[in-house]
Amino acid sequence: MNVLIVYAHPEPGSFNGAMKDLAVATLIDEGHQVKVSDLYAMNFKAVADRDDFLLDSRT
Repeated sequence: MNVLIVYAHPEPGSFNGAMKDLAVATLIDEGHQVKVSDLYAMNFKAVADRDDFLLDSRT
């Protein structure tokens, strides 16, 4: 099975990071193909502001 893990945490050494690593290792050991999408590594902006919208609804 193909598995996509979407991971979003600013600190790779966190508990969340450890759980992601364990999930990846376990899934691979079980024969699955695993891809991790690390949003913070991709410079994903976690907060939306007015620059994220094409039209200003106040005009």
